[in-house]
Amino acid sequence: MNRNPYLENRDKNDARANLPGRLKLLLWIVSALMLALVIQLGLLTLKQGGDFLAEVNRSDETLEKGNAPRGLIYDASGRVITGNKSQAAVTYTRGKNTTPTQIYKIATGLGKYLNVDTSRLSPRAKADYYLASSTKLADQVQNKVQAANPKAAKTWSQTQLNNAMAAYVEDHNLDKNVSDNQAAIFQRMSGAYALSTTYIQESGVTDQAQAEIGERLSQFPGVKIGSSWSRVYPEGNDFQALVGTVTNEAIGLPADRLHTLLAQGYSQNQPVGSYALERRYESILKGTPSQTLVTTNGSGGIKSSQLKYAGQAGDSLKLTINADYQKKVQQILESNIPGGDVQGIYTTVINPYTGGIYAIAGVDRDTKTGTKTADPLGNINHAIVMGSVVKPAVLATAFQHGVVTPTNNTLYDQAIKIAGTPEITSYWNQKGNPTPIDVLTALERSSNTYFVQLAMKIGGQTYSPGEHLNLNPDAFQTLRNGLAQFGLGYKTGIDIDGETAGYRGPTTGAAQGKYLYESFGQYDSYTTMQLARYVSAIANGGYVLQPHLVGSILQNDVSNKHLKTVWTSTPNIQGQVRLSADEWNIIHKGMWRVANGTDPDNTGSGVHGLDPQVYAKTGTAETAVNGHTTYTESIVCYVPGQPFAMAMAIPGMNSYLDGTNGRIAKQIINAYWDTVQQKPGQTSSSSDNNNSSSSSSSSSSAQ
Repeated sequence: MNRNPYLENRDKNDARANLPGRLKLLLWIVSALMLALVIQLGLLTLKQGGDFLAEVNRSDETLEKGNAPRGLIYDASGRVITGNKSQAAVTYTRGKNTTPTQIYKIATGLGKYLNVDTSRLSPRAKADYYLASSTKLADQVQNKVQAANPKAAKTWSQTQLNNAMAAYVEDHNLDKNVSDNQAAIFQRMSGAYALSTTYIQESGVTDQAQAEIGERLSQFPGVKIGSSWSRVYPEGNDFQALVGTVTNEAIGLPADRLHTLLAQGYSQNQPVGSYALERRYESILKGTPSQTLVTTNGSGGIKSSQLKYAGQAGDSLKLTINADYQKKVQQILESNIPGGDVQGIYTTVINPYTGGIYAIAGVDRDTKTGTKTADPLGNINHAIVMGSVVKPAVLATAFQHGVVTPTNNTLYDQAIKIAGTPEITSYWNQKGNPTPIDVLTALERSSNTYFVQLAMKIGGQTYSPGEHLNLNPDAFQTLRNGLAQFGLGYKTGIDIDGETAGYRGPTTGAAQGKYLYESFGQYDSYTTMQLARYVSAIANGGYVLQPHLVGSILQNDVSNKHLKTVWTSTPNIQGQVRLSADEWNIIHKGMWRVANGTDPDNTGSGVHGLDPQVYAKTGTAETAVNGHTTYTESIVCYVPGQPFAMAMAIPGMNSYLDGTNGRIAKQIINAYWDTVQQKPGQTSSSSDNNNSSSSSSSSSSAQ
């Protein structure tokens, strides 16, 4: 019989003594790991326990942002152009773990008392509302969708499954009996992120709805009766076209900025400036929202809330616009716009020493119906071929290139006959008889052929009848550079979005001959605002200034009662036109003769007789509208030594050189002295009430 050592020595050895060596090693390792774990747990508790506790508190307490009134917009004299009106609103703050089913129950209940705008209800939201109404219904739809797509369904994400289920509901019209009103409420509530607040109804909440919902707030977790702000226009709704508007809860965030605004912390239905000044100055006008500390329970429901910061109204804008003058100028345009094929009329009145805008008015006209619409922004986004108003800039370029001088500038007004291009004549000399004229007469009469010859000399060719055009290769660019030094052809940088630079046509091949038309403003197109900047540079001696509408930014003081100025605009010089004093004198004298001269062929009779006298340049360009030959009439003018300059354009006129531009300009100029500033030499008990200073055919048209 074999011996059994274990039985023989059972009183001398325990089980551990007879364990294999590898098992002993394993037990030792496990013991060491457990000891290390205990030590690490102790270290975490002692050294980092506070950090973990703070993390827990952070996740349980979240700051909820409210809304703040937008800043106001004032005119130059301090009158409110755009204000705020407080109104009752119904808001919803979504919990951290709120489910679509819970939102469905709240939306269904609120739908008994609220009637919201359903125009933006999406089919997807209606389908989602249907699916949230019943787990059983949702399961049935899910089963049918998965059964119809057995292979693809296995790889679907939750989002893909949800999309497929919503599409099934829409395709089978399962939501036909769903209430649009309740679904729209559901859509707005679903658009809120966890612990963010959105408007369910921002305006039009009746007293009865407030009372009934207020009595049942415990049934609607996250719902509150609050307030919102809507824009009002004490000086008239026409100012909306200039300052812009603000979206509401029905519109939500603009689609073109949706992702950007969401990244900045906006909610889906938060009001935001949609265009013009409201959009450009959104970050200033929107204000600082209130902050409420929201405490949630373990399931994500809201336990309590405590106001931490009441919020601050947005800063306000004080414009350089004079409200009374703006309304008068707009009325002058609407009352005097011609009919026929006229497409509109636009004018900008500007301070040439600061760039501040006194008035920016416009009328867009439907040539088929005759309907007129206020369109002040047409001054910055409607590019027009302006005609001869650009001739002073062409003359300045000629001076700079030495092709004429203040004392040697006589040329012949004559028919321009370049091989391969139509004959060009001046309107007052259509037979093209060679007539010697100096530059002052050329400006007063607006001689096309004089400026064609200047441009040819700038381009390296002296005119000779019948010759081919043989300009320097860079001639077109040289001429355009001469116009561009006055800001023509480039955006002004005015503080409104949507500005265009105009249009520059081709310059090579068959378009080379257009160089001749560029010399009297009948090729490239510019905006009326560019003309205003251009004439300002002439008025102030060569400084190209950036136009602006906002003269200062105002902020409530610590008591939230009195406004204080926190920013004031200063002139922004964008460039300088360098000419000698004698050369500037010729340009100014020529523009004086346009507005005050006695030549039988004077082109500026519409602004004759003004006191104080203005300096001007008129323009006419041939156009085509509705298959008809039409004309653009334009004019620029200023008063030397006074903070006044203006530009105007009327595209699509059927008559030729009828002086409409001058007649309307005269009314606008007289309205300026009546409304904005006393005429020089007159005394008044009241000071200047505007603060903006602190703030192709055989015979081509000529004018």
